[in-house]
Amino acid sequence: MRKIVNLTKPKGEIVRLMIYNDDFGTYLFGYNKTVDCSSEFDELFESENDAMESCETEYGIKKEEWTEIPNPEPNCQHDWINPVRIKGRQNGNPEFGKLEKRINGNWIEFESIE
Repeated sequence: MRKIVNLTKPKGEIVRLMIYNDDFGTYLFGYNKTVDCSSEFDELFESENDAMESCETEYGIKKEEWTEIPNPEPNCQHDWINPVRIKGRQNGNPEFGKLEKRINGNWIEFESIE
């Protein structure tokens, strides 16, 4: 499960954080929007505990403030809340810069909000 939190006191332009665990460690994603979008930054930690301690120090976020959300679906971007993927990634022909999101079971190309 991923974890997400909106900051009550934004730090610079950062207003939302997400934590995601995989085989390499724990990623912390930072966002400048509260709507579902790609992150502004990512940082890799050895463990979820290390990432959460960093968030408490840097952003004042306590462990109980995080909300769990499902992990991304296969071939989907880890930093988006809803299923979003790079077009063609699922068949080994990624078209970087082109994104698709799943709407009512269909993958639809869209332009990301920047």
